[in-house]
Amino acid sequence: MDIDEFQEDIGGITRYQILIIVFTGFLTFGSGFTPQAAIFLSAVPDFRCSVSPIDNSTLYPNLTEEDIESLTIPYDSKQGDYDSCNRYDYNLSSCEGDGNLSCVTSDEDPRTIPCDQGYYYDRTYYDETTVTQWDLVCDRQYLDSLANTLFFFGFFIGSAFIGPLSDWFGRRVALIVVCSGLVACSVGCAFAPTYEIYTFVRVLCGAFGITCFIAYFTYATEISPTKWRTETCAYVNMTTAICHTIFPWIAYGLRDWHYIQLTIALVPANFFITFFFIPESPRWLLRMGKTEEARKVLARYAKSKDKELTDEKWNSIVEFEEKKRALSEEKQETAKRVRVWDLFRRPLMRLMSFNVMISWFTVSMVFNGLALNGGNLAGDPFVNTTLNAMAEIVAYVIVYFSTSFGRRPVFSASYILAGVVCIASMLFDLYANGNQGLFTASTAMAITGKCFASIGFALVYSVTSEIFPTNARATGLSLGSMSARVGAMISPFVLQLQTTIPWFTQTVFGTLSIISGFLVLLYPETSKTEYMTTLDEAEDFYWENIKALKWFGMKRSAKASSEATKEFKVNPVFTDISEESESTKF
Repeated sequence: MDIDEFQEDIGGITRYQILIIVFTGFLTFGSGFTPQAAIFLSAVPDFRCSVSPIDNSTLYPNLTEEDIESLTIPYDSKQGDYDSCNRYDYNLSSCEGDGNLSCVTSDEDPRTIPCDQGYYYDRTYYDETTVTQWDLVCDRQYLDSLANTLFFFGFFIGSAFIGPLSDWFGRRVALIVVCSGLVACSVGCAFAPTYEIYTFVRVLCGAFGITCFIAYFTYATEISPTKWRTETCAYVNMTTAICHTIFPWIAYGLRDWHYIQLTIALVPANFFITFFFIPESPRWLLRMGKTEEARKVLARYAKSKDKELTDEKWNSIVEFEEKKRALSEEKQETAKRVRVWDLFRRPLMRLMSFNVMISWFTVSMVFNGLALNGGNLAGDPFVNTTLNAMAEIVAYVIVYFSTSFGRRPVFSASYILAGVVCIASMLFDLYANGNQGLFTASTAMAITGKCFASIGFALVYSVTSEIFPTNARATGLSLGSMSARVGAMISPFVLQLQTTIPWFTQTVFGTLSIISGFLVLLYPETSKTEYMTTLDEAEDFYWENIKALKWFGMKRSAKASSEATKEFKVNPVFTDISEESESTKF
């Protein structure tokens, strides 16, 4: 008897397990708020050059903002707005105390100069952001994009150390370590005195934020019965989407990036209490030979169902785990380890690997880019960001109920439709010319694009785990995840370019999505197939199930077929249950 059979014997998932999964979910709020925070921490309000004393309302109470701009700021006909980074070269000091504006009306054709007195920021939506505090605009705008890029680099760091931490010291220890790290970094970030320190601490926030999600997802799916893992995955993803929906209104109430960042620290801090009431994963305990601790946890499961863990059942579980461990060790001794470059030796495996890299790169760039861009869309930034987050909820519901259509067509359609609406958003915005209806349509298209990108992000994990065989699955997922981090790191700079080239960002997102959507058609359909176990088996599966090969009249040569069997002859003795489980959305 294994743990899943024991769970079925006592009546399935228990109330105790459900409570653990729900209350440990505070970590998803902390990890969900952390990347979402960039929208408000580095929000860029409308700004112009500071033109003191002209913009001093005490000295010039009758001047409106429009009057000040028309008098002191050059108009950029290409952008259709006043130049935010330059002003007319008036001797503004001669106006001080004058009150009659003689200093700005004496020269009929003044030259322009960069802002030399700092900047004036519109405080309608934000009291203070990192941009307004450190003037990260104009020639310093790249520093804001750099901070966000380095934040996503923190995902690289976190993804690298969470696996060993969780495997060596246990799921429960990993949870408290990463939670403590996120709380400490979030507090430190809130009190960062300089841009350099802020950027460094944000990298650490990114590292601990992603590890909070990974650690919680691993823990929640591992303590769930196998039959309930799909629902557990859906719950974890849905709570992340809900926290993304809630966060804009926290930012709306606080409006200052220091307080917003402190709030991010407070939410996961609740786990310091929950920690004392949650058990270690019984699967990890049995794998590490800690049988007595595992027995206590499983006994709690049984008690929650008014059942009892008898000695007979317990001995059967231990015996199964010992056989499983022995077979796993035998497998490791007989199987040749698959390296990343092994994925590129066979023709169709190579095609799948490159396609996986493109799929992950694109969906990560588009998903994160559209998320970060939520505050820049026409309209109220808090409302737009909320709708942007609600699109994720809709996406996860669609994914959950779309399994009957197969993964490949839904996966492909999500990319292509995301690309189409991104380009539509760009066109509406480009030709709006002050038409509020077209601006609204542009915003609606961008939010719809986020929905389709969320569908693609949810499916890319499942598709990747299914097209690679067991002995290369982790390597394939790592390859895709690395490509995703690169896409996420590039997205802030792609967004920055829309300030000078308005059509560029959405065109890039749209074009890449459409190309990737058609490339998805090169994947085989895997939704109703069993997991493959070896590279050779996978290569054979590709030749038999990739429909695009038949479209182009491609057939496998006899020579290639015979040579493929000479390498990596692996006799899979045992397939670990954890490898067959639902993939993690990092």
